[in-house]
Amino acid sequence: MKFSLLNVLFIVFILYGTGSSSSSSARRLLFRGRPVNRYGMLRPPVPDNYVNTLAENWYNQRVDHFNTSDTRTFKQLYFVNHEHYKTGGPVFLMLGGEGASSDYFIRSGAIATYAKKFNALTVELEHRYYGRSVPTVDLSVDNLRYLSSEQALKDAEQFVQFLVADRLALANSKWIVFGGSYSGALAAWFREKYPNAVNGAVASSGPVEARYDFKEYLGVVSQSLGTDCSNQIREAVHQLEAQLKTPEGWQSIDKELKLCTPLNGSDTASVNNLMETLTDPIASAVQYNSSNGNSIGRVCSVMTNTKDGRTPLERYVKLQLQVLHGGSKCLDYDYMKMIDEIRQSSKTSTSVRTGMRQWTYQTCTEFGYYQTTGLPDSPFGHNIPIDYFSKQCTDIFGKQFNADYIQKAVQTTNTYYGGVKPTVTKVVFPNGSTDPWHALSVLKDLNNSTRAVLIHGTSHCVDMYAPSANDPHELTDARQTIEKQLQL
Repeated sequence: MKFSLLNVLFIVFILYGTGSSSSSSARRLLFRGRPVNRYGMLRPPVPDNYVNTLAENWYNQRVDHFNTSDTRTFKQLYFVNHEHYKTGGPVFLMLGGEGASSDYFIRSGAIATYAKKFNALTVELEHRYYGRSVPTVDLSVDNLRYLSSEQALKDAEQFVQFLVADRLALANSKWIVFGGSYSGALAAWFREKYPNAVNGAVASSGPVEARYDFKEYLGVVSQSLGTDCSNQIREAVHQLEAQLKTPEGWQSIDKELKLCTPLNGSDTASVNNLMETLTDPIASAVQYNSSNGNSIGRVCSVMTNTKDGRTPLERYVKLQLQVLHGGSKCLDYDYMKMIDEIRQSSKTSTSVRTGMRQWTYQTCTEFGYYQTTGLPDSPFGHNIPIDYFSKQCTDIFGKQFNADYIQKAVQTTNTYYGGVKPTVTKVVFPNGSTDPWHALSVLKDLNNSTRAVLIHGTSHCVDMYAPSANDPHELTDARQTIEKQLQL
């Protein structure tokens, strides 16, 4: 498929905008399906030092909506774009997700295109605890208790009330809520839990079903890569796993993959982390597929080139070092180093500034979403098990965050929101067929006003970017369906 220049820039910054260079150690590009950057899964095609054009506004939001005796507030960032608004027009509210908000989408994304057609006011509200909307002095475990989707939805409901009271002309306006990825799920849930606050929702690539063992994620990655490419990766990983069984094999892996520290194959957590570090960039190429960036085609052109005289493992090593990790000095896979980074709770720590600590907490307390190699035919081997992820929750946040706790939290989330069958009307669920996250979204119409749109051959949140003349017809048709939904 073809993308506009902005989409290409988006992929470039996703894959290379995290500070890695040929003189530095290579770190993973994804972490639990989330790019390792400050913007999260739905990041705009801008660098991390992007400067917002629209004025930054701040709303005094309550820290805890569900404790009447707690009167504390914090400053929550929001942007307003009046460019296309005419009195009486609708309000398009975009919810921030698991990363910092910018004004890109409400100025330049598909939502801005819809705003121009419908004379809408566009607004974006940053999610609590991400970006600069942090309610507490630090992100200690005790302070993170106010980080939840339920608190975030109440933030949005209170913000809508505030904006209507602040701008009386909006009192009779139609409100539509937008979101992508995690915030796509939030958009659907907002319409479900606060139907009187908004008239409809566009929930792009929204994983509305929480899942502890999300083994289907890598299943979609494998399907999107195709049989030949997946088989070559499977053989390469099989050869690599054979080396993991002996000290001599560990030394071979050190040398072949240029590991930053010598591999101890008896350190199960670091072996798991190594295998995930190798798998993540391939998943990223699928999740953010682009014909002009790291893509399915680029991965498979290396792995299926059986005429180059290399073994599948040798091609896999080439793919990792030369293509996916950009010729970095060494590959960093140390488990405890990763854990120690995410344990840092200061607002200035890297894990907080990039949103990784916050997102890890939400997966441990609400969603799971752990991308394991649990499928029996996984081409990525079987060294990324579910207990590797529950161990991370315990090691980072404390012993109470164990496997049983996470599974109960996931069950609670699905009971509260309804999983893939939320009780909603006037919602559209666009998803890309190559996007691994579509496995947790709504893929069939729920009722006459709630539509599912599966866009074949497209990836994560592609419908949210500005339309291009090069867009495939199914993507164009999907945007037309969304436009019709906005008129309901």
